[in-house]
Amino acid sequence: MSADKAELAALSPEERQAVILDKVNAAGRVLAAGLAQEFGVSEDSIRRDLRDLSDAGLVQRFHGGAARLVTPALDFHRRETLHAGEKQRIGLAAAATIPDGATLLVDSSTTVVQFVRSLSPALSIRIITTAIDVAAAALDHPLTEVIMLGGRLGRLTRSATGAGAIDAVRAVRADYCILGTCGVDHDLMLRSDDFEDAHLKSTMIRAANKTLLLATADKLGQAATHEVARISAVSALFTDSKDTAILTAIGEAGVDVTIV
Repeated sequence: MSADKAELAALSPEERQAVILDKVNAAGRVLAAGLAQEFGVSEDSIRRDLRDLSDAGLVQRFHGGAARLVTPALDFHRRETLHAGEKQRIGLAAAATIPDGATLLVDSSTTVVQFVRSLSPALSIRIITTAIDVAAAALDHPLTEVIMLGGRLGRLTRSATGAGAIDAVRAVRADYCILGTCGVDHDLMLRSDDFEDAHLKSTMIRAANKTLLLATADKLGQAATHEVARISAVSALFTDSKDTAILTAIGEAGVDVTIV
């Protein structure tokens, strides 16, 4: 083993991740197999490094590697302050449609948190979620049963992610999936900035009879890295958008559109 490779192999995970981040930012993308060979460690170790960097919002993971973020992701609390009034109105409109006795499978999203806060305290419902902020908000409703699904917590989404969370969602049958989104592109594809979050969202859609999508105007026409589902998988959209073209296309795809 060369001296340089021996030095790389001796790095701690934190030191190795710092070097990997420099490589991603310099080259634009890296592959796990190549990094494993370069650092003299297992691909599992590199995959853990890339997952940690992704959870910290520093890189964008893809199958087999990671890429430089085009726009750094904002943390959850910063996103809560953006379009706060619009999110409250969207959440209130969607919450008004929920009947007593319903079982809700609730996604992680700052707009979805506003939905949970807007639910009538008189409703006797069940909320199943992977998101800690959603669970905390739901606990303020005295008649609501709250079920928290576990898994590895992602810092950006503040939600359980990975295979364990997906398997737990697959075991659920809900009346409604309440979904946020990073974007709905012009091809009417729901998208997410996070690979694991995209898979979790698509699993949630399949686990519910109806899906309500809550999206502020800036999310419509917005592209993000990973596909979640076609807009036709959604039953209803609640938004403040006034973009007639994309709203008409969404309606023509069979989605009930409510503009707040």
